[in-house]
Amino acid sequence: MKAQAISISKGVAEIIESDIPEPRRSEVLVETKACGICMGDVYAFQGKLPGGRVMGHEGVGIVAKTGEDVRNVKPGERVTTLGGPAFAQFYRTDCRNIARIPDDVEDLALWISEPAACAVNGIKRSAIQIGDKVCIIGCGYMGLLLLQSIPKAIVDCLVAVDLLNERLDLAMKFGADHAVNPREVKAVEEVRRILGGEADIVIEASGAPGALYLATDLLKPSGKLVIFGRHVVDETVPTEKWHVKGLTILNTSPASSPDFNKDFHDAVKLLEKRVFDQNLLMTHRFPYRDAMAAFRVASDKPADYIKGVITF
Repeated sequence: MKAQAISISKGVAEIIESDIPEPRRSEVLVETKACGICMGDVYAFQGKLPGGRVMGHEGVGIVAKTGEDVRNVKPGERVTTLGGPAFAQFYRTDCRNIARIPDDVEDLALWISEPAACAVNGIKRSAIQIGDKVCIIGCGYMGLLLLQSIPKAIVDCLVAVDLLNERLDLAMKFGADHAVNPREVKAVEEVRRILGGEADIVIEASGAPGALYLATDLLKPSGKLVIFGRHVVDETVPTEKWHVKGLTILNTSPASSPDFNKDFHDAVKLLEKRVFDQNLLMTHRFPYRDAMAAFRVASDKPADYIKGVITF
């Protein structure tokens, strides 16, 4: 039996036919209802990363079939998952990478949880301490997830930096103490004025060229630079300033996690507790047959775009 899927390559997101996979002993077959568009998917569409295949790893859906060893879910249950490829009407994933969505949830897309797992890993590895002065650069989708999960009750001050005031408004809504737009003020001077000095921790969540220089200038000697954003194109970095300041440089990509599966399940718990609120973040939704339009918008990133979702 055949199903439809989205194959992504440079400048193309096309609908293709694919086989419906049979779940192995510990796997679950999921009928996809929605899958988030990750920047990795967008980079493949832009030709910055390899494509030519079905992608998608931010899926939610309904259990269609389970392998014989699966005990934690059963057919008909609504689930959020890790794994894929989820830009398809059906995909399979290991039963460890799956969690049930509560019965009272109406909008399954709001339970896309792989990005939240990335945020959980980022915050864990940042090791924010009581009294820290924290700055986050980049208030896109991932930056706002990070901001939601920062333990605000223990930090001394939390400053959000972004080029779009609409995103800074959301950052304030999600608990930032101050918002700084580098297009309107000299960012380093303004952040230092707000903090009464330099930051203990700067989380760089934009992935934008040059952002690591700004992050470096905001940090105090012996401070901590948390590289969360994906810099898909190699760039130079201020290694001399890192040395002179004695900075700790952390790469908090998902691959840095000692147990990303646990991060996933911890993220699901935070969704249940409403620490993560994605209502204002899922700004653009597209039926899978409009995949080209979806990826063009995700690539162009209009001012009102935060997160795109493909629905099935």
